[in-house]
Amino acid sequence: MRNDIQFLRGLAVLAVVLYHADFGVAGNGYLGVDIFFVISGFLITSIILRQLEQKTFSFSAFYMRRAKRLLPALYATLSATSLLAYFFISSTQLDEYVSQLVGAITFSANMVLPTQVGYFAGAAESKPLLHIWSLSLEEQYYFFLPLFLFLIPARYRLPALLSLVTVSLLWCISWASSSGELPPFLWRYADASKAEWAFYLFPTRAWELLAGSVAAWMMLRRPGLQVHANIKIMALVILLLMVLFGVDRVHPRWDAVIVTLATMIIMLDSRKWLPETGAIRIVERVGDWSYSVYLVHWPLFTFAYLGFVGDIPADVKILIVALSILFGFIQYRYIETPFRYGWSSRPRVAWSWFTASSLAVLSIPVPMVLGEPAPAVNAGEVMRRINYGLSEDCDGRLEGSWVPKVCSTTDQPDTAVWGDSFAMHLVPGLKTGTQGLVQVTKSACGPVAGLAPITGKYTKSWAKTCVAFNDAALQGILAKKSITKVVMSSTFGQYFDGDQEGMFLLDGKVVEKDPSVAIERFVETIRKLQRNGKRVLIVSPPPRSGFDVGECLEREESSLVLFRPECEISVDDYYSYEKSITDSLKTIAARTNAEVIWLKDLLCDEEKCRVRIGDAYLYRDGGHLSIEGSRRLLGQVKL
Repeated sequence: MRNDIQFLRGLAVLAVVLYHADFGVAGNGYLGVDIFFVISGFLITSIILRQLEQKTFSFSAFYMRRAKRLLPALYATLSATSLLAYFFISSTQLDEYVSQLVGAITFSANMVLPTQVGYFAGAAESKPLLHIWSLSLEEQYYFFLPLFLFLIPARYRLPALLSLVTVSLLWCISWASSSGELPPFLWRYADASKAEWAFYLFPTRAWELLAGSVAAWMMLRRPGLQVHANIKIMALVILLLMVLFGVDRVHPRWDAVIVTLATMIIMLDSRKWLPETGAIRIVERVGDWSYSVYLVHWPLFTFAYLGFVGDIPADVKILIVALSILFGFIQYRYIETPFRYGWSSRPRVAWSWFTASSLAVLSIPVPMVLGEPAPAVNAGEVMRRINYGLSEDCDGRLEGSWVPKVCSTTDQPDTAVWGDSFAMHLVPGLKTGTQGLVQVTKSACGPVAGLAPITGKYTKSWAKTCVAFNDAALQGILAKKSITKVVMSSTFGQYFDGDQEGMFLLDGKVVEKDPSVAIERFVETIRKLQRNGKRVLIVSPPPRSGFDVGECLEREESSLVLFRPECEISVDDYYSYEKSITDSLKTIAARTNAEVIWLKDLLCDEEKCRVRIGDAYLYRDGGHLSIEGSRRLLGQVKL
């Protein structure tokens, strides 16, 4: 095995682990997966092409080697993860976990995970088998590539590979740049956007593996090809810079293209070029263990995240990084290596064992699935229900230029609730104190006319839909004479928190995020309403401090592992966490004389903020009120 490939493997897995540890370094460490894709495409294609030329290729032998290489360590990780799930997985997460497990066993995890995304879906950090998507994608490539190369005549293989690279890359860039949804007849059970599917789907990520295949073809057909060591060092520096800083906010797109090209350059020419230093040898050794390190690291982070129901302390993150490398080595030494090189070579025996192992792994969570629910309050079913307000159809939908009929309690409402999901969750409580209410809401889209955030999966394309929605909302509220009161609410962080990454779409142009611009636009929006005779009330977000209160309450209710001493929110932590938002709302209120309803006044004393009233759990997640919490907290508020 080439030492530079092992070094790249070590670099890639360390980048991924450090990215998930979130120490503030390796901010683009997820690109380590892209490096793995190129390496996998290169190595597997090299094996297949050599054997095809030597006329020794066998499909059954090929898949047996893949199974012996990948399945023992995977099954060991899945077994350990499923056993730990009994102590960490809540009832509301169980169905998702079982789906992830089935996806891992059947190498379809990259098709399962997009069905578990969405604005109100559980955080990625709460999914113990999230990382298996990349292994599933590679396995799909291993099913596709041998047949493809076998059927294509030798002289057409390179043009065919290059054609597939082009099609896959263009498909990937097109979808990654879009926030549009797929046609419902294709993915009717998934809320994922095209950008999210572009991340997971085999056709949109295959170009990276195919790029490795192209490099393998070049090495085989041009054995005299040489790449100067200085060029490889430059490619390595580019990889490091990309992992540390990156160039593109959208992934996979141009950052993935650069990483793929740099990795290809390093793959070409097998001569030694890396200096012999202790640090490089250490990374190479980690590269030997990289598959197992990758498998074990994410469940460790997930269970820590679930136990702390939010951010993991720095010292615990350091421990997890160390344990990931240690457990990766142990699994490599005592599971990967013995099964790969010393296990039965008789296909019938081997496949029988793999089949039995698959069934055994799938059976581990069965008692958890069949177990009787606790007789106490079922927090998972009641408290954690998504609070859409009047209806799920009130999340961003317009019929013509106004909201659907189901989003209004009467034909002549006197109150409009306008904003994002933090306006939605007010509706169950507020509707009892009005003569009629209309809900005008869109997730992640605050009630700020002419301005929308661009961050993460919320791309420029999505921001345009947010601006259009708010334009319609403002015109509709102004035109509706019966509306005398406008309740405006949002999480507000995407607008007023300068520490949150992102950009703004301002008057059709993408600009740097500037909270003062958002304040100005919010003030202008409020004044337009006030000039039209509307009374404006701003409702603050509930007290938050960065952990998932709803998850904490459910874990406490279900006697699951909980590393936090309590689920109540410290007032000091709340003020620190929400300072930029509270300061901005005070500024806006002072400039417009708009009334502000501070939910902290309903929840907090001098030290703590309540998260329950009697037997009612007020929060369904890290900030949204539960349906019952909204009724208990806001049912007595008179607007």
